[in-house]
Amino acid sequence: MEKSPALAEQVHLIEEQIGTYETIKGSLIEVEPKPENDFSEIEFYSDNHAKMYDIDSSYIDQLLGNYSANSQGVREEIEKALQKLNKTECVKEVYREILNAMDNEKVDQKEDVFVLKRRYFTGTRNQVIAQFAQEWFVSEDQLHSSAIQYMIGMNPIPNMGDIISSKDFESYKATHPEAKPFKYPQQMKRAWRQTLDEYLVPLEDELR
Repeated sequence: MEKSPALAEQVHLIEEQIGTYETIKGSLIEVEPKPENDFSEIEFYSDNHAKMYDIDSSYIDQLLGNYSANSQGVREEIEKALQKLNKTECVKEVYREILNAMDNEKVDQKEDVFVLKRRYFTGTRNQVIAQFAQEWFVSEDQLHSSAIQYMIGMNPIPNMGDIISSKDFESYKATHPEAKPFKYPQQMKRAWRQTLDEYLVPLEDELR
């Protein structure tokens, strides 16, 4: 075996590889290991504080359900969620009204959040319709019928004919002397569509 040319060649190859290994080993610079990931500053959801990255309407319901009177941190989180979801100002105002009622102990903290929302949002919706009926001197019942059927962009507006037929133009003219009988229906129709799109549809969406 000692005289074998093949074995001698293998021994020579191993010696060369050992030399290469030692050269590389000597050229390496010791590098300090990277520190392990530190998760100590990450905040997770708890009953008293919330961080959410995929926000939807159910998240707001969850925050309301865990809300304690005058919990500023949770209140700010609800405001951020409403902003991220592009809620209209009228919707934001209703949520603020609910939170204020909780802070002032005007509602039972144990009351179901969906029952609470339905009461406040329905009340605000009815108030908007009542104000429109008073301003334009038309039937409140006919407005309700229209609002129930309406969806964004719907044309014609549901029940618009009955709303116009219910008008008391003389009473309207008494408070708006410049009003014209031929312009009044179109003006009222535009105002009703705006009220539907900007107030009633967003309010109703919170009850779905």
